[in-house]
Amino acid sequence: MIVPEPDRAHILRAVSDRGLDLEDIREDAGSSAWRVTIVVDGDSGVSLDDLAELSTAVDPLAEGWGGPDRPVTLEVTSRGIDAPLEHPRHWRRARGRQVDLTYVQGAEGPARARVGDLDEAAGVVRLVSGAGRDKKVEPVALEQVARAVIRVEFRPVPQDELDLLSEPGATGRGAREGEDR
Repeated sequence: MIVPEPDRAHILRAVSDRGLDLEDIREDAGSSAWRVTIVVDGDSGVSLDDLAELSTAVDPLAEGWGGPDRPVTLEVTSRGIDAPLEHPRHWRRARGRQVDLTYVQGAEGPARARVGDLDEAAGVVRLVSGAGRDKKVEPVALEQVARAVIRVEFRPVPQDELDLLSEPGATGRGAREGEDR
């Protein structure tokens, strides 16, 4: 292990003090130069300023990892657009985005859909799929999804799809506050 436990606790505090979530600490000790990658995410995304501040806060710790014969490269980054949706917070943050989905054996659902409201307590996400008049809205249990990854879109989201992201009459349960979509 490159990063000792006390330093991991410090990293976690530094991340949470900035209103972010620590997604992962990846360590690669497989070569002469060790690499530590700290992956973070946040409800409002992660700015370059956030990453720079966090890197500055963690760098003094990283100076003690490795030693003179083993330099350590520290990288602080966000999850990235291609990271799979693994936790309810990922689904909540992906509201309004289109995703490609695969399901656990025996479960069925759309292969591509737009993420709607999330009911975290029930573990169910509202998915909007189809095109034109064939649009369907269906609740899908998160436990039935084997993998979901956001698709990059180069066009605005159609208003008729946005209108289906929440159940009619819902108060935006699962929607981000102040969302302008």
